[in-house]
Order: sequence, then structure tokens, then C-alpha cells
Amino acid sequence: MLTLPFVHPFLMALLTDNSSEKNQPAIVQRDAWDTIVEEAITQRIAPLLLRRLNHPAHRQEIPLHLLNALKQQVVQQTVWHSLLAKELRDILATCEERGIVCVPIRGPTLAEHLYGGCSTRQMDDLDLLVHREDLPAIKDILQHLAYTAHEHRPGFLETFSYSLEFVHSNHGLVVEPHWTLAYPPFIDTAAMDPIWARARRQQWAGGATWVLSNEDLLLHLCLHLHHKGRQAPLLWFYELDTVIQRHGSTLDWNIFMNQARLMERTQAVCDVLTIVAETFHSPLPEAVAGRFAANVRDDSSPSSTMVRDQILARPSLSGQEELALLCSLESLRQQFQYLAALLFPSAQYMRRRYGASTRMSLIGSYIARFFHIGVEGLRCAVAWIGTIVTTRSSSSIHQ
Repeated sequence: MLTLPFVHPFLMALLTDNSSEKNQPAIVQRDAWDTIVEEAITQRIAPLLLRRLNHPAHRQEIPLHLLNALKQQVVQQTVWHSLLAKELRDILATCEERGIVCVPIRGPTLAEHLYGGCSTRQMDDLDLLVHREDLPAIKDILQHLAYTAHEHRPGFLETFSYSLEFVHSNHGLVVEPHWTLAYPPFIDTAAMDPIWARARRQQWAGGATWVLSNEDLLLHLCLHLHHKGRQAPLLWFYELDTVIQRHGSTLDWNIFMNQARLMERTQAVCDVLTIVAETFHSPLPEAVAGRFAANVRDDSSPSSTMVRDQILARPSLSGQEELALLCSLESLRQQFQYLAALLFPSAQYMRRRYGASTRMSLIGSYIARFFHIGVEGLRCAVAWIGTIVTTRSSSSIHQ
């Protein structure tokens, strides 16, 4: 089950208060501010905290050096976000020139949608949604814009994953072109047809770009948060609630639920929406919550699918998606190719990924990677076997 990050009550009150005048957080002890600032940065809500502290009605006795550190963090983010926005404009403009449909997901367009600008939302990279058949053109566009492909082996990501990865040769910005909103092992693009049909044009940064419908935006944020699991910062939970608060009354919830079912992610979406609604009191229609619960209870999936879903629902288990994807591959040859690339990627990948500069450090990186993946794989296998036994025992009892 997905869990909410634990933070100081002041930060939770900062995100859950619906009024700027009521339900103010209690005065914070001076020795707690180090923790609050550190957690705000980790959970990507430093700009929201700074905005509260700058408001005359909510001035707190935060030590000056911590306030300055918070401001510096936000300034650094703003500079980086300006770079992201510029790069995104260049990519979208080039795609428009070549007739390639490209939908920016999250990133600067989501920041503009939720906050009216880029400075409030912390972002690390750029994510794009493209048609799978347009991948050759997207590769050519990104290489033309000084980006270099980064993958285990040539063709690995396109064969086994849900996105490519490109790194800019100068400033290191990462761009990931996705061809599905799902995550391994759910990477079938057939379920994407309705999403593409609902995409619409919208103004951004002085030009028109493609964006997801509000239903598909909410679904994507749910799937992305569930995919990251314990690594998901508190900001993403807050943003989900913001989308529901802003668009919940106008959303076509039938479209949202049918798309989640089409992508076989009803349980994941239900888990995410449950924790967001419980924490932020998001206005989910009762009929929606009831239908999701009914769909989960009435799930007649094969036992192998049930086992897979239970493994994926364990946020504390590292590598569960890789194991589920491995087991979903149809042939032993595909499984061997996947494992070989995962365990022993190219030397170029290892140098970029681990910074190995010498032959000995490269060999050491390979050995460390092999043992790390081996240990995590063993943990996943034990969990998989245990889940199979539990599932079969439960089935026999009900019979």
C-alpha cells in the first residue's frame, strides 16, 4: 500500500489548510526549523513554504540563516526551471516544424497550469508524450538539439521500456520521450488510442502546444506517483489534490475510470486516490469511490496477474517492476536479452551512469551492479514465491 511521506506537522498544515486565514499552524519552536526546512526541500515544497513565510499574516520566527538558505534554494530552482522552459520551447517548436505531435507531460506546462509559472514547482527533467511510430523523428530532433541517447544497450529501452532517455551534452538536462502513460510491465500502446483522441491544443509560452485532457492528466499523475512509490515527494500528493479540487466538478469520471481499467491500473489508481482523499479531503464523488472499490473487489484476473499486482503494490521492494516485466516477456530469448542488458550494459552506459573513468573502476562498477541487482532480484523472487503461496492458500480456502 502506498504511504504518505512523514513530515513535520507544520508542513502538513501548510498543504492541507484551505484558508490563508484559518487553521494556521501553531508557532514552531526555533529548534524545529532545521528539520522543517530540510524536509521542505526534500519533499519539493520549499517554494510553498517560502510563500507562506513571506506572507505578512503568517510570519514565523524562523532563524535568518535558514530563511536565506530557503530563498537560495528557490532561486537555484528558478534558474534551472528557466533552462527547462527554454529547452522545452525549442523542442516543441522543432516538432511543430516537422509535423510531429508532442505532448509535454508534467514539467513547465504542469507548473503553468497549477501555479501560473515555473518557479513554484520543482522539476528535474522534461517528459514528452509521442507516438511510438514517431520515435525515429524524435531521436533525430533531440540529436539535432545536442542531446545524446542514454540506454543500457542500443534498442533496449525501445524494446523493453516505456520511454527513451536523452542527456544534453552541455548542461546535462535529461529529456524522456514516452510513448505510453503506463509503466512496466504495462507498456502496451493500444490503450493509448483514447488518450491521443482526447488530447487538445492549448496556449503555452506564446505558442500553441498539445496537452492531455484533464481526465488523462489526473490519471497520469496517479500512475506516475504510484510508479515512484516511496520515492514520491509530498508535492506530488498535493498536486493531485489540486487537480481534483480545480477540475473535479467538471471531470468526466466515467472516462477516467474506464481508461484506468483499460490500462489495467484500477488497483493502483484506487490506492493513490484513497490516500490523497484521506489526507487532503479531496472531493471525490461517492459513486467514483464506490465503483473503484467494486472493481477491485470483483477483479477476476488470473492468479498470475493477482500475484504480479501484489508484488507491484509493495513500495518497499526495490526492482519489483523489473521483475514483473521480466516475467511478462513471452519467450526465454526475450528474457535472456533483457537480463543480459540489465546486468551487463554497454561500457558507455556504465561510464555515464557511474562516472567510471578507468578500466579498473569500470570493472568495479560492473561487479557492484551485478551484486546489487542480484540481491534485489533475490528479494523480489522470495516475495514473488511467498505471494504465490499465499494466493493459492487463500484461493483454496475460499473454494
